Amino acid sequence: MSKNIIFSILWMAVLFFIAWPIAIFCSWFWIVLQPFEACFGFVKPINDLLEKLLTWPRELGQAVMECKESFPNPF
Repeated sequence: MSKNIIFSILWMAVLFFIAWPIAIFCSWFWIVLQPFEACFGFVKPINDLLEKLLTWPRELGQAVMECKESFPNPF
């Protein structure tokens, strides 16, 4: 399969304009809720969702480097 630079540029734009702002926004809530995960059971699913959104830029970075054609979905 040949590498397509268009997908790399597209994923880079998604990384800069969507993934990083979402990750920065979610990081504050994740940090605040992290200590309460052991105390309250309902916080764990919220933290799991926030953690997926926090690691989405890493997935996009890998897609940029590998010129993947499939969208690096955070979920």
